[in-house]
Amino acid sequence: MKHKNNDLVPQIFIAVVGVILVGIIIYYVMNSVQSTTKLADNIILDTERTASDYAEYDIVKYNCEDIRGSEVTNFIKKYLGDYDTSESAPIYVEVITKASGLTNTNTYSNKEHIENIKNFSNMQHYIKPTAIFTGEVIRTANKVIVGVKFAQK
Repeated sequence: MKHKNNDLVPQIFIAVVGVILVGIIIYYVMNSVQSTTKLADNIILDTERTASDYAEYDIVKYNCEDIRGSEVTNFIKKYLGDYDTSESAPIYVEVITKASGLTNTNTYSNKEHIENIKNFSNMQHYIKPTAIFTGEVIRTANKVIVGVKFAQK
């Protein structure tokens, strides 16, 4: 069959328009994928922050709070009681007590002095259950909790 040369021009025009339309569709799909990826990354980052805050809540709740000495003792038992004297816990607890005009500063990193905390005859490590303490969470420059400090008022 013979083709007229006049039929060739509309076919080329339709092919060019088709290529342009396919290019536009690909551009919009890629743009949509990129924006969805950015949105998903932000959602994942927010979720990780929330999970981190939730995991640290048991410790962070003592920051700038006034608590009784019995709660300080329970905190030490909870976070340091499972570590033998040869081990060190991932966090330390610093307790500043005031008794009879003397100020004692003790740093606990395991269960070595837990028995002395309730022993009234050992005034260096004794924590009075009714005394009021102010908590402070100690972090590194990378926002990692390394310790908690309780100072008696």
